Amino acid sequence: MIRGCVIFLAALGAALAQTTGTATLVGTVTDPTGAVIAGAKVSVTNVETQFKYEGTSSAEGAYYVPYLNPGTYRLVIEASGFKRYQRDGVLLRTNEQPRIDVQLEIGSVADAIEVTGAPPLLETETSSSGQILEGETIVKIPVLQKYAFRILLYLPGTSNINGQHVVGQRERSLGYTIDGVGGKEPVRSMIGSTNQVTSTTIDALQEVKLYTTGMPAEFGHSAGGLLSTVFKSGTNTLHGSAEDRYINKSLIHRTRLEQLPRNNPFTYHELSAVLSGPMIFPKLYNGRDRTFWLFGFQRHHEKASETFTNEVPSPAMLAGEFSFGGVGNPIYDPYSTKQDETGRWIRDPFPGNRIPQAQFDSVSRNFLSKNPWTPANAAGFIDRLGPHENLVTSTVYRSYRTRFDGKLDHQFSVAHKVFGRYSHVRHRSFSDRWNPQIQWHLLDSRAVPIPIDQRNAVISDTYTIGPTSINEARLGFNRRRFTRRPESVGQDWAKQLGIPNVGPDTFPDFLTAGGSGFYRNATLGLSQEVAEDFTFQDNFTKITGRHTMKAGYEVIRTRFNARVEDLPSGRYRMGGTDFPFASSGTTGNDFASFLLGSVIRADFTLATASWLPRWWSHAWYIQDDYKPTRKLTINAGLRWSYE
Repeated sequence: MIRGCVIFLAALGAALAQTTGTATLVGTVTDPTGAVIAGAKVSVTNVETQFKYEGTSSAEGAYYVPYLNPGTYRLVIEASGFKRYQRDGVLLRTNEQPRIDVQLEIGSVADAIEVTGAPPLLETETSSSGQILEGETIVKIPVLQKYAFRILLYLPGTSNINGQHVVGQRERSLGYTIDGVGGKEPVRSMIGSTNQVTSTTIDALQEVKLYTTGMPAEFGHSAGGLLSTVFKSGTNTLHGSAEDRYINKSLIHRTRLEQLPRNNPFTYHELSAVLSGPMIFPKLYNGRDRTFWLFGFQRHHEKASETFTNEVPSPAMLAGEFSFGGVGNPIYDPYSTKQDETGRWIRDPFPGNRIPQAQFDSVSRNFLSKNPWTPANAAGFIDRLGPHENLVTSTVYRSYRTRFDGKLDHQFSVAHKVFGRYSHVRHRSFSDRWNPQIQWHLLDSRAVPIPIDQRNAVISDTYTIGPTSINEARLGFNRRRFTRRPESVGQDWAKQLGIPNVGPDTFPDFLTAGGSGFYRNATLGLSQEVAEDFTFQDNFTKITGRHTMKAGYEVIRTRFNARVEDLPSGRYRMGGTDFPFASSGTTGNDFASFLLGSVIRADFTLATASWLPRWWSHAWYIQDDYKPTRKLTINAGLRWSYE
């Protein structure tokens, strides 16, 4: 199916100057009279890694050096009969295309003109707009929990009201890439979701750029902006850093309504470390100027506890007494339902609003023998439905999120360079605060571990075929796996409690007549999700006269498999202790219905799996940057994609 066809013209589109995460340097070489110099030797060297990029100026005197990693460079231009030109401190940033026009002076190549302290470069070659934060800035600002996507809060044109939005676009349309590879959960992810975005070690990032308008044709799947993150590379010098952002519970003031002292464990650490350098094996291999490595580590370590106030069944309710000091709703026996002489449906009330324990259902007896609820410890208040706010205790929460990142850069030759990176994020957190109402943690869905593993990897190869031809190929992988497996799964708790002829897989779920959970909306079934992308991209650049032609291809194989929660052991709604057809809420009590085993509705679901078949997304694009004069560039591009 054809998905789209996008044309970018001079004022609307941006030049396809570089792939996500790299920069391009362009310019024109002239002599003192303004005449262009063809065949001038142009070299651009990364001052930290000594990776060198070489080429020559075209017949029109233009040079074009793409696929440069963000960093500081030295530009050298040489031509026979002219002095050598050298400019240090050329700062190139993510996805930018600055121009440096050079006028050579007549003289010997042995003589040199060195330029230092030049003003920052302006990007004049594209109509893209966006903002950049360098790595040095990122490590100094207080990014919330050090999630890379929360850097958005520091960039103009963004909003975090009901999600993360750029210039008013939908959150789902906002793209997120890591070294040019998608970092969101495939198929459905929102970039503002903590556990659905691969958030790497932010201290290891070289730069972060947010595209807002003028997206180049090569950037698909990002109609609402693009957040592009780029990793640092190792250098010839060993570098390292470590940090711990720590909060001590003794320094946190309790809130106005927080009644209990914070005696439970509370700790918050945001640890991070980055180490990089040249790849050196003594007596075996010296990778200076050729091979570099980087390792990043980050750990979110949180233990939390807050005051919790809610309600649990009182000792009187557990004994079957529902008078509540004379204000309780009248309780009727659901098994006495009949019609009187007028045909009206009626039920017999329980004397004194007390249910004889001999009438307790056997399933309810077996359930209560496990002491599922935390005993009440406060007076609270009482109304016709029973006690409220009779439990004041503390919550329990644990969150451990660990991130590992590794990157390797290698230069086979001046014309051939490659890098690879692997990132792994391990979430080992509670789904929420443990439910203090539940003493039997087997029933607490919030106490169920929900391990989430996210993996993201990329291999990128850049090869200079000749002075006017360059090719870049990239292979990427992005995967997220989520699992929720309650301890009660497969233990046949329905049979243990006395419910016959139902499935053994899950714990029976008991609800009020209105559908509220006695366990605070428990999740009792097994669920799992696996989503992944495989990506291949290739970009070929050819300079011909005043034309800079670029063409590329991208293919993405995506799949999403999910097993949804099922309840073969049943979900039971309790009711029937009200007077038939009486005004809602004026008679009956749901907990009394539970003690009597009065079920008004039961639902059973079987194990199912849902999946999206593996599908392929293909895209082709072509772009021409035509420069009729040194001061005018016309960009025209086309992207065509289908799935």
